[in-house]
Amino acid sequence: MKVRLLLAALAASLLVPLAPAAATAGPHHPPPPAGSYTECEPGTPAIAPATQTYYDPALPQLGPKPLPRRGAVGRLLHGYHRFGSLDRDAFVAEYLDAQQRFIYPPNDGFLTHGDMVDRHPLELQPRARLDRFGFPGGTFLAPLGASFGQRALPPQSLNTPEGAPQANYHVYCVLKPFSVDAGPAAPWFGQPGLGTQYKLMPQYLPEAGGALSVTWLLANGYLVEEKPVVRK
Repeated sequence: MKVRLLLAALAASLLVPLAPAAATAGPHHPPPPAGSYTECEPGTPAIAPATQTYYDPALPQLGPKPLPRRGAVGRLLHGYHRFGSLDRDAFVAEYLDAQQRFIYPPNDGFLTHGDMVDRHPLELQPRARLDRFGFPGGTFLAPLGASFGQRALPPQSLNTPEGAPQANYHVYCVLKPFSVDAGPAAPWFGQPGLGTQYKLMPQYLPEAGGALSVTWLLANGYLVEEKPVVRK
């Protein structure tokens, strides 16, 4: 009899609905996107010595010699070859015009598939990190840390102008959302490209008028410059 009573009690307990879990975990939130884990930390990059020696003194466009191998820029040059698979003369013939100016790819440098340009609007969110080679008067940016080869930039982008950080490399943090055109960079300048690039477009920020640039974004509170982090 006792065994029967125990079995009946056990069966009854299995019919009791489970109590809801305690609501201590809170609602699920997806993780923030890469590069947006910390607050912006305004900072100024250190000024580096200007480039004094070039691969070809007659053509400073071919970049510095030696290439940067240390600091924030050095880590972006892993596996980089100045002319890709070309030699110096073939590179000059393909990518410099008669005035020795670089010939840039069409369609703002975005990858194309036949007649289709691989670019789309993208809203950049606060705390996203971006970077750029060049003075802030330009309109191109990239996600922080893309390799130099993925950006498909000319070798002169590694020159250090007077009064600039090494290779004129700058890191930025987004303070207010703004939209850009985003997409993969076309292979060019002997480099593989295919890294994501961002192009500022006046139609997304009409208040900037014809002055839209990284400089304008800094002056109007959309971006703040940070000091590049040198990982050892």
